[in-house]
Parts: sequence; structure tokens; C-alpha cells
Amino acid sequence: MKIFNLGISEIILIVVLALIIMGPGNMVKTARDIGAFIRKVTKSPYWQEIWATKRELSEIPKILAKEADLDATLKDLEKETKGMRSSVASTMSDLIKEVEEPLKEVAKELKQEPVISVTIPVPPQQSEPELRAPVISEENTGDVAPSPEADRS
Repeated sequence: MKIFNLGISEIILIVVLALIIMGPGNMVKTARDIGAFIRKVTKSPYWQEIWATKRELSEIPKILAKEADLDATLKDLEKETKGMRSSVASTMSDLIKEVEEPLKEVAKELKQEPVISVTIPVPPQQSEPELRAPVISEENTGDVAPSPEADRS
């Protein structure tokens, strides 16, 4: 429990210090004087004005919202967004149906058609020209073997 942001132990400390400083007889008279002063302050028109101003300040956001008709605007926005959600949802479901129907039809057609096996004939192998190994001779000093055309001439 906090009173004026003071804990119970702090309040007890203050009371004990007041008792020590003022003494038991003087403490009662001082407590009466403090109570009368607090009563006088709370009954004063200035104190009433301070509390009225505090209440008005705490009510300002509510008053502004009411004057600006924000509640009705928020409700209208909610209705519009709900309508938009439902229209988007229906459009999406229609789109999904449009896409799924042809896919289902194609799947049915594929299941009904017989499987066609196609064999690709392999062409007969042609004989490859013989490759000659390079011949190295004394006449030929280069690294390249003479071409077969050179032999024919």
C-alpha cells in the first residue's frame, strides 16, 4: 500500500520522528492543526478549480473524439473493410475454382487415355573411316604425320 508514494515503513518512520520531535502532547495539537489546514485547502475555491481543471483535461480526448465523430467514422471504416474482405475472399475463391476445374478435367482425360509407348528406331551404324596412326620416318622431321592425300599424289 502506497500513500503519496510512501510505503508503510516510511510512514511509521515519519510518525516516530514526529513523536520524538514534538512530544506526545504537542503531537495531538499539531495533528489537529494539520487536519484543519488540509480541510481549509480542500474546501477553498482554488482547490475546487484545480480539480475541475484536472477532470476537464482528462476528458479532452473523449470530447474531441465525440466532436470529430470518430466513433461513427471508425464504424464506417470497419463496415467497409469487412465488405472488402468478403468481396476479395469471394473473388479469390472464384479464381481458385476457375483454375482447378480445367486442371481436374485434364487429369480425368489423362486417366482415361491409354498410355502410348513410342519407340524410336536406332539408325544403323555407319562404318567409320579408319583412322591412321601417325607414321614417323627419317624423311619426316616434323611432328605431324603425312596426310593420306600426300600418299596418293
